[in-house]
Amino acid sequence: MRAATPSGTERSTVVTDDGARLTVYTDGPSRAGVTVILSHGFLMTADVWRLQARELSAGGVRVVRYDQRAHGNSVPGRAALTVDRLGADLAHVVDATTPHGPIVLAGHSMGGMAALTVAARHPELIRRRRPHVALISTACSRAQLVPGNHPLHWIKAAARAGYSYPLCWFPPAADVARRRLPSRHQWALRPETQHDGGTPPPSRQAIHRTPTAQIAQLWKSLRTYNTAEMLHALDSLADRVEIVTGELDDWIPLSQTHELARQLPNARMHEPVIGAGHRLPTDRVGHAAVTQVVSRMAKEALRAPASTASPR
Repeated sequence: MRAATPSGTERSTVVTDDGARLTVYTDGPSRAGVTVILSHGFLMTADVWRLQARELSAGGVRVVRYDQRAHGNSVPGRAALTVDRLGADLAHVVDATTPHGPIVLAGHSMGGMAALTVAARHPELIRRRRPHVALISTACSRAQLVPGNHPLHWIKAAARAGYSYPLCWFPPAADVARRRLPSRHQWALRPETQHDGGTPPPSRQAIHRTPTAQIAQLWKSLRTYNTAEMLHALDSLADRVEIVTGELDDWIPLSQTHELARQLPNARMHEPVIGAGHRLPTDRVGHAAVTQVVSRMAKEALRAPASTASPR
């Protein structure tokens, strides 16, 4: 199902093998020579990529964004909410929206973990399509509550523990509390609402329709996620893979970024963006670096020999 919108963004739905309905937003010319597929992070929506989508599509690149299952306008299917499932979803989006031609995959935070999971669980897709891959503010090992040794990080870790443990162990009580929050609050639960615009809802509305039990299920998966020693297909792409992070990332510590680089010795690791935090695609100083990397990858993918693609 596809629909054009006044914004020029085409909205469509990809249905996965377990019945999840992923809302996809496509910008740029339909016959562009290269497609960039953007995957967002935990408690965000495809809107986090709005700056990159605007600039890339204006430059003639086709851009595909989507809301992760249980986020934004996408609804979960029958399968458990895990990072492995998000990787399978990304593979579905690639096959459904861009079965042929050069592609660039860019994943931020949990979206980067989904891309790494594709490489670990679906290496045949990586070998067949040979995408350029941008791994942004992400890790190949489990999410950590404490992202570093600075005292401020410990304070933030305590705050995260203060809400993550009740979410994980008392979802019904958390739902009651969330229904009492003001409707504009990020954690408010309003399952009857829906963002009807052609563009993705802002990230502050990412989980307004998501029951706490589903958020908890995904958070537990993030806390046990690991693709280390499983990234050989991705490493074989060599300089088609680039790692980007912010100097002040308070979710993914630099130690995890360095571990990812060790797992991908042939990839290019950029120097951390000075003064930038975790939400790099929209960071006031970091967004330009993300756009530059992805834009250059799109140009390189366009110049590279065409990859083959047959149905999986």
